[in-house]
Amino acid sequence: MYIPPDFEVADRAWVLDLIDRFPFGLLVTSDERLSHLPMIAQVRNDELWVLGHVARANAHALSIANQSRATIVFTGAHAYVSASWYEKPYVTVPTWNYSAAHLCGILREANAWDVVVRLTAKFEHGADAWDPQRLEPSFREDQLRGIVAFEMRAQAIFAKAKLSQNRSPADRMRVIARLSQSPDQVAAQCAQDMQRALRR
Repeated sequence: MYIPPDFEVADRAWVLDLIDRFPFGLLVTSDERLSHLPMIAQVRNDELWVLGHVARANAHALSIANQSRATIVFTGAHAYVSASWYEKPYVTVPTWNYSAAHLCGILREANAWDVVVRLTAKFEHGADAWDPQRLEPSFREDQLRGIVAFEMRAQAIFAKAKLSQNRSPADRMRVIARLSQSPDQVAAQCAQDMQRALRR
């Protein structure tokens, strides 16, 4: 990923927060396979790990068995930024603001039940939450046979927050104001990320 110095993020807590807020990522392996998957991150012994699972019929099941090298991509809120919002709109051009993290490592198979329980705990909430513990044991085992869980230790992390840091403070506030007013929820979230970046 191309990361100019103005946009580089070295804060692992920022990466964890990005994954927590935008857990639907892209798994890319060295054998040229790609899968869009919900995943979660956890810290173990001060190392960042990513967990998820694929259908056993997914070709990525073989990648996991082969312990393939992988890159997992998470993308945060993003939005088009018109040059017309700047103080001097015709000495510059439009752009796109976004946040992203690439985590690189080696896949290995994980305990499927453990991963399912962790994913469910992340996404199920409230009094009517679906509880995998309530599944009939035989049905549960049958379902688990249909998936392959994985984990990957992030051996390298590349994180980027391109949020108008290269613009003047006044231009940054103009962009935040415009995106905050957008009916597009993702654009409005991008404005919130820009506000957070101002405080860093």
